[in-house]
Amino acid sequence: MDQKNPNERKALKSFHAAAASYIMGTGTGVKLSGSKEKIVATKNVLEASRKLYAELNHPQASLKKVSNLLESKRKASKEFQQVTGINWLL
Repeated sequence: MDQKNPNERKALKSFHAAAASYIMGTGTGVKLSGSKEKIVATKNVLEASRKLYAELNHPQASLKKVSNLLESKRKASKEFQQVTGINWLL
């Protein structure tokens, strides 16, 4: 059962919505705050996800490049989860 209180769930939902907007190239107006380690992990997973999204939407996307970007995203997602305790949903 989910142990998060309603405010935490709402904050996570807003965070993931803003992250999805950023990944898709839409401005979010969100500014990150927290420890340097958390900000770096968040930035890394956002950038890895954004690069993968862009490549998947590129008309001449290559399987090799998508595979490499997917591996980068997996690594960044794992680091993000370890540093923040939040599962990367995107």
